[in-house]
Amino acid sequence: MWLIRKQERRYCIRTRPAVAVLILLESEGETYVVLTEQVEEETGISLNLEGMVDLTGFLDPSTGCTVFPSPGGCDEEINLFLYRGHVGKEVITQLQGKETGLREHGEFIKVHVIAYEKLWRATADAKTLVAIALYEMAKKEGLLPPLSSSSASS
Repeated sequence: MWLIRKQERRYCIRTRPAVAVLILLESEGETYVVLTEQVEEETGISLNLEGMVDLTGFLDPSTGCTVFPSPGGCDEEINLFLYRGHVGKEVITQLQGKETGLREHGEFIKVHVIAYEKLWRATADAKTLVAIALYEMAKKEGLLPPLSSSSASS
């Protein structure tokens, strides 16, 4: 398994819940991961939205089915979604080091590919760590729907 993550300097001020998507892409027997908020803009991958799974939806309803990355420190809410699909190996290879973002909006984003098994040690990003935890627990408890035959495309 591999993670594809982005590197971006930014200041975050939100008036509505943020949304992050954990994308698992199968290619030639390997699983790769993307955690992003703006999938197509930042990776060039188009997703079949019917394949999305709300990971925060598995939380107890008393939580509001959302994540607060810094309760008491700010009122930011995050919803985390999972997408699993199939792509060609060349799509994964092309993402390594890709520079994306809308320059006219001051966005300078660089995509990194990381082995999934090393991911939890390679990041201090709260969204990524929470997405890993929710995904792993949902998988362990058999809550995830079967992987569909639909694919992501680039």
